[in-house]
Amino acid sequence: MKFFSLLTAALASTVASSPLEARQANSSSIAVSSTSIASSSSASAPLTTASQAAGSGGAKNSTIINSYNSTLSYNSTATSNDSSVYGVGAAGFANVKKSKHPLNIVLTNDDSWASANIRALYYALRRAGHRVLLVAPSHNQSGKGGTVVFPTSLNITSEGRGGFVPVGAPYAGLNVSDPALRYFNGTPVATAGWALDNDAVYFFNASRNDTTAGVDLVVSGPNEGTNLGPFLYTLSGTIGASYFSVERSVPSIAFSASTDIRQYTTLNLSNPDDESVKIATYSSNFVTIVSDEAKRSNSSARILPLGIGLTVNYPKIAPTGNCSNLTWVHSRLTGKAIIDRFVLNATTGLPTYADLVSAGLNTCISGNCSLPGETDVIQNGKCQASASLYSVDYDAPTNATSDFVAALTSGISLLNSNVTSSSSNRTNSTTA
Repeated sequence: MKFFSLLTAALASTVASSPLEARQANSSSIAVSSTSIASSSSASAPLTTASQAAGSGGAKNSTIINSYNSTLSYNSTATSNDSSVYGVGAAGFANVKKSKHPLNIVLTNDDSWASANIRALYYALRRAGHRVLLVAPSHNQSGKGGTVVFPTSLNITSEGRGGFVPVGAPYAGLNVSDPALRYFNGTPVATAGWALDNDAVYFFNASRNDTTAGVDLVVSGPNEGTNLGPFLYTLSGTIGASYFSVERSVPSIAFSASTDIRQYTTLNLSNPDDESVKIATYSSNFVTIVSDEAKRSNSSARILPLGIGLTVNYPKIAPTGNCSNLTWVHSRLTGKAIIDRFVLNATTGLPTYADLVSAGLNTCISGNCSLPGETDVIQNGKCQASASLYSVDYDAPTNATSDFVAALTSGISLLNSNVTSSSSNRTNSTTA
């Protein structure tokens, strides 16, 4: 709890409590001015439009090249001063904190590489000094959870979200203007796996025998919408990519935000109050402060223990919401969390879902039961972000199962004795 109170104070001082005018004034020293960084035209502008793709007969766009065998490293894609790179030096990211221990980060999501949220976070993390490789699905893959679906053809057969990956493009590609921006035509877990086993190995100059590919952290999101409680933890593709990474021994943090669904071409990178820019600044500062704290006494320390991940949720922030002075709360997944119950739509007569707060979902059997549930933290109207630790060790805690263990042990013994008895009878029958 002490750590999260320190985190709250540090993050609040960087963004939430400073007025817009002050943040704009602080941006005057940025090397790249806001006037030279238009949000809709640059080296990272859309690679094609849907109409252009159709007009060219679905041919592969000249600014997308395949990344099947890309051996480009971070050193060959980044300049000596990241602030001179498009987006990274934008005035909107003036409140991003610099990292004391820059990380090798794989950035992914389930909304696709065309999402405004993931592009903004890419720029913010690089502004912080981290080395970032963005590899996200070509198409919207929301709600895919932990499913693994690979490409079934060498080329894209239906255009990606927003038309930014045209029909005919390779199943895995990169933007030649910024080769750290990449897509993969698969589910979020498949995309995260592709990033670790193909792109990141070369990008971070890792050994082919290093199954973590030299990655210090996988960041997933920020998702376009919150993912609250264990039910959505299971369903979310954003969190699916995160817990897959944890299972691959790579620390991971998933971010989910109450934001609009936007294409990255709508970003106003010169405005620190742009919704996606603001969420990206919060998220980058969270990553930087948490990782710096974890490495304070040992620069080679892991950010999170093996088998442990973090999931962060944001309320609706100003200017599109009422939250303007965000604070942070150490929370847990359970506690007022919802699951679906299925009902009939009175108008259509078709099945749909309704929210149900069930005891089975919210009974606290592991972790710190005194922590508030993340659902309540986000919905209580107090302008708070939740940060919940989770484990991929799904074994039931012994203190919650002690009464049943005796019955289970006895039942297994009886089942095994029946098997032994049946086997003995068959042997005797054969001998006779």
